[in-house]
Amino acid sequence: MSSLIKSWRFGLAFLSFVVVGSLLLLAWLRQREREESNRLFHALAQADAEFVRQMNLPRSERLARDLERLVGEHIEFREAGKGMAENEDTLVIRLDDKNDMLFTRKPVASQLSMRDPATRNALIVFWLVSALVGWLLARERIKRAQSERLAMLGRVATSLAHDIKNPLASIQLHAQLMTPENVEDAKALKLIASESEVIAGLVNQWLHLANPLPPKLAKLDVGECVRAVAQNLEPQAQHAGVSVENSLAGPIWVRGDTQRLSQAFRNILVNGIQAMPRGGRLRIEAENHERMVVIRFTDSGPGFSDAALARGTELFFTEKEGGMGVGLNIVASVVEAHGGRLEMKNDPKGGAVIIVSLPSSDA
Repeated sequence: MSSLIKSWRFGLAFLSFVVVGSLLLLAWLRQREREESNRLFHALAQADAEFVRQMNLPRSERLARDLERLVGEHIEFREAGKGMAENEDTLVIRLDDKNDMLFTRKPVASQLSMRDPATRNALIVFWLVSALVGWLLARERIKRAQSERLAMLGRVATSLAHDIKNPLASIQLHAQLMTPENVEDAKALKLIASESEVIAGLVNQWLHLANPLPPKLAKLDVGECVRAVAQNLEPQAQHAGVSVENSLAGPIWVRGDTQRLSQAFRNILVNGIQAMPRGGRLRIEAENHERMVVIRFTDSGPGFSDAALARGTELFFTEKEGGMGVGLNIVASVVEAHGGRLEMKNDPKGGAVIIVSLPSSDA
């Protein structure tokens, strides 16, 4: 609510700026118009007076009427020094020692309107510049707010990682040291170890968000990496009634960071499972294409909304209740750090599709 109020205030302030700026621009154009009109009025009057003076024409009423018809202004000849006081629409010019020539024009009406090309173009340019400035200011506000939230999350993530890692390491160590003969206990220990890895991955994810270090690249089988992640998520998938169909076979070599890629694949699979709370199918396929390994994740859920397709990898954007809007942002960050590409789209047959392309590595 606070951010919405701030956005409304910013929008209202910017709208006020545009309105006031437009009025000031019109006032400036009006002033320039009057200055140009006055300049032309004075120039024409001086030219007429010089013509009368050089031609030594009689200072008669008839000459004044003839000149009026010619120039479209009221003209009078008066005794020198007894003419009207000058103002914006009245000009008195001394012809000689005996006569003044008085010019009076009709009050100037402004020609400014949206039908006037100069006025219209000036306002359009001002509005376009204002829109650009507003867009830059809004983007800067968003970036600043995001930086502030990232800084806060960084502090929280660092604190949480410190508090979680020590007991987590102890749990993992004791789980590895225990070797029970009971099969059920062995399954429990395996589950403890698996869930400990999940917690460690979540901690690393938040640490990556707070401090995204470059990945430690090494030759790895990305197919095995995906299979391991899918296997760890099997209980969650079964609980949701989701069938994970993994068609990745044989080694698929890339150069990557196992921990980072595992976290990225986990985020994708978890999103797919959560998109199908009433069950469905999640297919994983891969192919080599132009020296890239292309891994395709397709679910049978409702697919992406238009907003999600446009902003899905944007930090803190989420349409999921209780979501943080972090998962796909980290996926995009990890994939790009590996020199790859992330693509989001909808399957024409229904469901969401996420495509991860990574540079392949020779076997």
